Amino acid sequence: MDRSDAQDHQTSSRRNIKLVLEYDGTGLAGWQRQADRPTIQSHLENALSRLLNEPIRTLGAGRTDAGVHALGQVANFTTSSARSLETIVRGGNALLPAQISIRSAQEVFSGFNARYNALWKTYDYDLSILPYRPALNRFRVWHLGPGLDLQAMEAALTILAGVHDFAAFQSTGTAVQTTIRHMRSTELTSPEPGMIRISLTANGFLRHQVRAIAGTMEMVGRGRMTPKDVQAILASRDRGQAGPTAPAQGLCLREVVYGEDGNPDADA
Repeated sequence: MDRSDAQDHQTSSRRNIKLVLEYDGTGLAGWQRQADRPTIQSHLENALSRLLNEPIRTLGAGRTDAGVHALGQVANFTTSSARSLETIVRGGNALLPAQISIRSAQEVFSGFNARYNALWKTYDYDLSILPYRPALNRFRVWHLGPGLDLQAMEAALTILAGVHDFAAFQSTGTAVQTTIRHMRSTELTSPEPGMIRISLTANGFLRHQVRAIAGTMEMVGRGRMTPKDVQAILASRDRGQAGPTAPAQGLCLREVVYGEDGNPDADA
């Protein structure tokens, strides 16, 4: 949906509702509605349309790919229904499949747009470094096993912080006006024993950018690339020089940050 469509979606006579969503992307074809495959958007719109007894169209903050998860995806929609926010959360969850959950609902100003008003997005990519392949987390991590050089990976991630042209980490297939993004922060942490998490916060992400970065960090961790190589890759703007696109299941949209009252001009 382009910006004009998004603006047409907003009308002053209708309430504008912001949702925070959590979902397990396993077995789903990503966020965006598709004619012949199950997606988060299609499940959500179908549930809300039934609950509110009117056709509902949603706008998502990010179009997560097939198999990608979310802890803090944000969407908004307009409605003429007077149903309470509590009913939207409770009733929506009753109609949604178990792998999708509405965490919260909030009434926002008429011009709020989940996609265009977002200031920062944070994605986590989880790597398993256990010596055995995980069973319970097999759809949530990329299993690499032990032996990664974490110090080199952390140094390479630091290079990506700041304002850069990330064309070398963009998959083809999506037209964008610019490949320059502001990477506000990069982190390498261990949220639990045997797991490494790459966390990236930026004002926007290119198609498969986080997964391309994760694939490149795997090569750094294995000693097949150095942090200096990553600096050269970034400068090259050549996707062919970066690492492979990491599997979808390790990726999770953790948070979308907005300014005060959702205003993109406010300080977050």
